[in-house]
Amino acid sequence: MSPSIRVLLIAFNWVFFHIGSGFATHRMPTSWFDRGTSCSRVLEAEARFYRRYLFVHRWKDLLPEAGAVFAGGFAKRSFPAGSRRDRAYILRFIAETRRAELTHWLPIVLSVTFFLWNPPAIALWMPVYAVLTNLPFILVQRANRPRLMRLAARGERET
Repeated sequence: MSPSIRVLLIAFNWVFFHIGSGFATHRMPTSWFDRGTSCSRVLEAEARFYRRYLFVHRWKDLLPEAGAVFAGGFAKRSFPAGSRRDRAYILRFIAETRRAELTHWLPIVLSVTFFLWNPPAIALWMPVYAVLTNLPFILVQRANRPRLMRLAARGERET
């Protein structure tokens, strides 16, 4: 296979993996993300680590947010007016952070498929690329979730 064809195929596959994972998780029922799993559980200490040592709060707004790209999607950039006291909205926001996290884990998992049709010297770089491009988004979701859970718990106590 010529190098230029290989580069085009790799680029096409990455576009497909990124958009496809977003579309696939968008089509999953929100109820699947209402409850945390052992994989999506975030401890307060972990969230503090993201803030204190990785400075997630300083760079998270530099990342694009595509939660509302597909019809019926959920934008996670900010809270609409009055929603900070709306427990149902906050619970949906928490579920959407789980959905977004899965959306960004999928391309990392799918990166191993490049080993099926690429030489090892090229295929080895695909998981590296996947981690570098998706890990920041995963960290943001994991850093935000405990704050949202505290907000939801506060709303539960007020009702």
